[in-house]
Amino acid sequence: MSIPNLITLGRILLVPVVVWTIMAGEMRVAFVLFLAAGISDAVDGYLAKRFGMATELGAYLDPLADKLLLVAGIVLLSLHHEQYLPHLPLWLTATVISRDVLLLIGLVVIHFTCGKV
Repeated sequence: MSIPNLITLGRILLVPVVVWTIMAGEMRVAFVLFLAAGISDAVDGYLAKRFGMATELGAYLDPLADKLLLVAGIVLLSLHHEQYLPHLPLWLTATVISRDVLLLIGLVVIHFTCGKV
């Protein structure tokens, strides 16, 4: 388990905390956590590339962490109606999530037809 992978796991574990803080109306805390997640994404990528710490596990975990944070944020902006949150239309949320699902399906199809992706 490399340091970049640990940072990425921390980012994954941060997603439910960000969701909870938004649902609790703690927008400043949620913003700081979201900012920390973004900075940690840059840091783990830098460490992995600069110091040769990139791993196959990290290649899967990093985009997963990014997608989890993105989907959680978009769903919250679509469903959690508060005065300080902009409302996103459900069609936009469905479009963003569908895009990711279609990409995942495409990767699975490529994997089973051509081998390892």
